[in-house]
Amino acid sequence: MAAGTLNKKKLLITGASGFTGLHACAYFIRQGCTVIAAGRDLTRLKAIPEVLPRECHLEDREQTERLVKESLPDYVLHLAGKNSASESWEHPDQYMESNAMAPVYLFEALRRHRPDSVILMVGSRLSIDPAKGPAAVPHPYSLSKTFGTWAAAAWHSLYNQPIILAEPSNLIGPGESRGFCTLLARYIADFEAGRPRPVFKISSRHESRDFLDVRDAVCAYGYLLSHGTPGVTYPIESGENHTLEELTQALLGLTQEAVPIDWGPETSPLSADSLNKGSGDGQGAALLKSLGWMPRYRLAESVADIMEYARSRAR
Repeated sequence: MAAGTLNKKKLLITGASGFTGLHACAYFIRQGCTVIAAGRDLTRLKAIPEVLPRECHLEDREQTERLVKESLPDYVLHLAGKNSASESWEHPDQYMESNAMAPVYLFEALRRHRPDSVILMVGSRLSIDPAKGPAAVPHPYSLSKTFGTWAAAAWHSLYNQPIILAEPSNLIGPGESRGFCTLLARYIADFEAGRPRPVFKISSRHESRDFLDVRDAVCAYGYLLSHGTPGVTYPIESGENHTLEELTQALLGLTQEAVPIDWGPETSPLSADSLNKGSGDGQGAALLKSLGWMPRYRLAESVADIMEYARSRAR
């Protein structure tokens, strides 16, 4: 069990109606937490009736203040934010509001009303070292996440708030995700159901990344909330790299259909949004192993569950 100290504690999860958020809600309910689930689309939370749903737009300072004042959580898992690198080019201001300012509003509300609440800020592997300067920023999404994680570290240093940082690698698993595996599984499921779409394009056979099951990541968040050290950034990864061709063949191996794939030379939006994360060097797994965490889901199991979920939605 990951989080014995969380039993009977109040946990606020932001972004609770998202891909990771729904898995987190279910997991922490099983750990015995009282889960306050804050999100925009509360209809998606109906599948988990044990949570306490709260509609909140964290970009709204007053809404965030009210959420914290009413819930007074013992722990906070901050998952909310925008996460499309390609979309960030069109709406950089919205990305800064969502990924940089919203966390500040949350930290400030907690500092006023629940200063001892342990906060786990989930960042991105696409954040950069601010010391490298603005020329190193690849897109507005990266800039917004960099500012957000930098603010988290600063609020810990300046105000002594117990803020822990996590940087997960590419998360995969069953559910509504915008990641590569989920999009390819949907394509295969639609093809099987007789709803063919334009040929699925993949940028590179050899691009290699660390892919981690979202259920393992959520378990890691439990360990960090319980045993993590404030001010420390924890990479969360499986410790194994896999190429896009390996993932594609794993999914194609689960169907009897001859599903067409276009291995084009161009860089696709999928690559920009979903693939440029994770070092796969095992450092994150080793650091978390010292806290007692180990990834449980093997790639084949994750891929099978993704395909099963996609087929259930294609019927």
